[in-house]
Amino acid sequence: MLYPVSSATYAIAGNQDLLTEILLRIPAKPLLNFKFVSKQWLSLISSSQFRLSHSRRHRDNASLTAAALLFHCDTSHNPSGGFHIIPFKSHCSRLSFFDYLKHPAVKIMQSCNGLLLCRSYDKYLCLKYFVCNPITKKFRIVSFPQVEGFVYAVNLAFDPLKSVDYKIISIRRLIWVAPRFHIDIYSSETDSWSVKALSFTNVWLKNGVFCNGAIHWESEGKSSLYLDMENMCLKVMPMPVRMLDAPEGSYSESNRFLGESWGHLHLAVTYKPLALQFNIFEMAVDYSGWFLKYRVNLETVMNGFPEMNSYPREEGGNQISAACVIRSNKDEVSKVVVFVNGKAISYDLNDGTFTSLCDLDPCPKTYGSPSNDEVLDVYQYFETLSCV
Repeated sequence: MLYPVSSATYAIAGNQDLLTEILLRIPAKPLLNFKFVSKQWLSLISSSQFRLSHSRRHRDNASLTAAALLFHCDTSHNPSGGFHIIPFKSHCSRLSFFDYLKHPAVKIMQSCNGLLLCRSYDKYLCLKYFVCNPITKKFRIVSFPQVEGFVYAVNLAFDPLKSVDYKIISIRRLIWVAPRFHIDIYSSETDSWSVKALSFTNVWLKNGVFCNGAIHWESEGKSSLYLDMENMCLKVMPMPVRMLDAPEGSYSESNRFLGESWGHLHLAVTYKPLALQFNIFEMAVDYSGWFLKYRVNLETVMNGFPEMNSYPREEGGNQISAACVIRSNKDEVSKVVVFVNGKAISYDLNDGTFTSLCDLDPCPKTYGSPSNDEVLDVYQYFETLSCV
């Protein structure tokens, strides 16, 4: 049975500005299907200007929230190419994020406002870096300059509110010259590299996180570094004093997890032997230091999930192997996602409620706490139309 098309429908379809305003309000995932409605819609949604406007709108009004978490779980049978998916939206659990890349052994290096910086090896075992957008299935392979030294850290800087373009920062240490480093900067706008020579003390730059126009690195020392992208200069960032705010009964730190959520840097710290208690620190706006934001005790969570005690785990009892803070921009109510004995759990830091998200594939990283020198790769996945 055919239904008559209203005059309002014709009016909307014929008004490009009105149609654009409507489509800009639709999330990225369903919007991709709307491209098949007509040639007009395909042309509009595929345009670079629309993609930029859509990305900025959804980033600016706090609707760009993580759709899932991704982490490398070392399981060859995983259909997502070695990455386990912790979905916040139901459709994410069925996605194969890297099936279109045709690259084996994909490793995510960083997540940044919807784009992923990844690396992989080709059939000749040559290392390749690329930037991709899983929602649009577009990617760009980036060739590094053939220069002296070895790569020390590689990170991505992208803020759709400021520019449609992104930058890749490669820090390389010069051989036989210490401590001297060069920072190679790739611009997607020019598809080229520039070089900046810097000298700084030898620090281990771990877990690069882009936040508020700068790339921040974690360090096990008293201070670390962050790179101001606008002024292109390195600055010192203090790190929390070890064990200063540790829970009573703990004797050492177990692991730190540096992350960003809505313009705020968070550092989750777990302790030995109190594996179910951890602290969440937040960086002050003026970078004067970290302050204790939350103390978390998950003993009640374990009581709510007695089946988790049946999972195999390392000697020493229940263990937390990740703690990723998800912050709300509107009311600052935060949640933390933790992996406990083979389950991913979302814990509301405001009211103490918790939700079981999914069971995790068996692997060493999902049972027990990783060793102090092991980085647990957990990344937020955003759905956006941003171009690569």
